[in-house]
Amino acid sequence: MLDHINPLYIALTATLCFSYGSSIFTEFARKVSPFWMNSFKAFIALFTFTITVFVFGLWVTPKPLTLIVLLTSGCIGLMIGDIFMLKAMAELGASRMLMIFGIQPFFLGLGGYFLFGQSFSWTNVLGLVFMSLCLFTISLENYKKSGHWQASGLIAGLIAILLDGAGLFLTKFSFNYQNDISPIEVNMIRCIGAIIGFFIIYFSKEKIQFKPTWTKFSKKEKMKIVVGSLFGTYISLMLYLTAISKGKLSVVPAVTITGPMFAEIFEIFRTRKLPNIYVVISFIFFICGFYTFTLLSSQ
Repeated sequence: MLDHINPLYIALTATLCFSYGSSIFTEFARKVSPFWMNSFKAFIALFTFTITVFVFGLWVTPKPLTLIVLLTSGCIGLMIGDIFMLKAMAELGASRMLMIFGIQPFFLGLGGYFLFGQSFSWTNVLGLVFMSLCLFTISLENYKKSGHWQASGLIAGLIAILLDGAGLFLTKFSFNYQNDISPIEVNMIRCIGAIIGFFIIYFSKEKIQFKPTWTKFSKKEKMKIVVGSLFGTYISLMLYLTAISKGKLSVVPAVTITGPMFAEIFEIFRTRKLPNIYVVISFIFFICGFYTFTLLSSQ
């Protein structure tokens, strides 16, 4: 269904969905804990991906190596990596955490060049420069507001992007190794890997109660957390891995650094305040970078 769509546009839509979900993840990571929030969204994602796979007949028996790689990818990227990500979100806020992801595309691009033989030209660097300027503009605004850097949150964010990147490399390898497997099935298997990791942590260290915590939420909060999990995990992962399977690691992930800008835009709609000069300038840099990557992805 998405075969004829530029993977860059698919990744952009995924980023929009994740940015929306991130604002909700941040809220509940602060209210409860990053571990609880990450576990909840992983269960929602596994449930919805499993239904999608079997309703639409997308199941392809994975090869043993594919299964091992994807389970490992889910445990590293969706479980451990997302725990650090939500910890950073709880301390820094959604938009600032998403800013840290701005350095990930450069390393993914280099990894794609060395591991998968994908191109990484000076045009890639130019696109990354524009996207990084978009990132810097919003970072500057937040720094002026707070006046300091929150070290523990930044460290957690850096660990998150390293683990998320490792998960993406493993996922890209699985697509190359078994090209008949669908992104939706890949997501389902990765979610299983994440759930296995959560159970290991649950029984060894972190004891949490899902039902008592859930019953304390109001109907509005329950609806918000479910919708946020669907957009921020199910839809965004489905679209993002579709883009990864079709596009280059040096191009597609760079779109994700626009997340902070979208997070700011969602905040503008929520507070009903006009955009400030930082948002306007960052949007201009985004347009320049996105156009550069559009040219690259069409080559």
